Amino acid sequence: MMIMRLMVMGDLHYSSELIEADDQMIEAREDFYTDYLSEFLAFSADYHLSIGDLTHAGELSEFDFIMSKVKSELLQGEFLYALGNHDTHTCSKADLQARTGQYRYLAIEEEEAVLLVLDTAREDPDHWGGMIDEEQLNWLREQMNRYGHKPLLVFAHHPVYATTARSTEPMMSIDAALDIWSILNEHQGPGIFFNGHNHVQSVFQRDHWHFVQLAAVPDIPAVLLVNLQEQQLSINTILLKGTPYQELANIFVKGMYDYEPHPDAKGDGHSAELLVSLSFQKKGMTP
Repeated sequence: MMIMRLMVMGDLHYSSELIEADDQMIEAREDFYTDYLSEFLAFSADYHLSIGDLTHAGELSEFDFIMSKVKSELLQGEFLYALGNHDTHTCSKADLQARTGQYRYLAIEEEEAVLLVLDTAREDPDHWGGMIDEEQLNWLREQMNRYGHKPLLVFAHHPVYATTARSTEPMMSIDAALDIWSILNEHQGPGIFFNGHNHVQSVFQRDHWHFVQLAAVPDIPAVLLVNLQEQQLSINTILLKGTPYQELANIFVKGMYDYEPHPDAKGDGHSAELLVSLSFQKKGMTP
């Protein structure tokens, strides 16, 4: 009996520079991110994934901090990330690919499911909405028609327009004009679309697709555990408690430019868990 296990983190927002930082703020930041990454990477999984905004300013030093932790502490599986708008504030996507070795979008087919990692980020700090270029759109259409009824697990920073919480607000989704839903809907099997960006936990279902949105890590220091076993997929939110994360975050987030903790990060209270029977989640079928 094959089981696929994934660990997913929300927007991490690691910031190498804090405004008017004192020693207490710097120490709190280092303790928070060092301990969070250690706990996240210690989970046994086939893949550890970030849905973007790993960094806050997109500095290479921020990526170096995170990737060094991955290299030294990830003992099993592979680490993958989707590019977020903050990740491209400073460096080009080409520079980031050269630094980390990961392609900006990719597909991995396993026996249980197919993983797709998308690039929805712009290289424009003044426009934080999502966009997918024509080359990647054509590639995405090909993926939707390649795997039949096999489950697709898609990881992107920005949500699809008019799905999860806040996704109809300006610059809070992939550009609505791209009509990403019509592309996703070409897939015949079940699909789960994981995203961040909007800093609110949220789950939304449309036909044979579920859309799962994670909160930002400084707001809710949690990880998402995804288990896929035979015809059932379960998603559980695990709050990490190895360190007083919330107390630490309260000390250093005030020094992060353009970052405000979201007051409704927990969402509606029903957005932290999900159980999907994949045998009933195919195009045109209902339970």
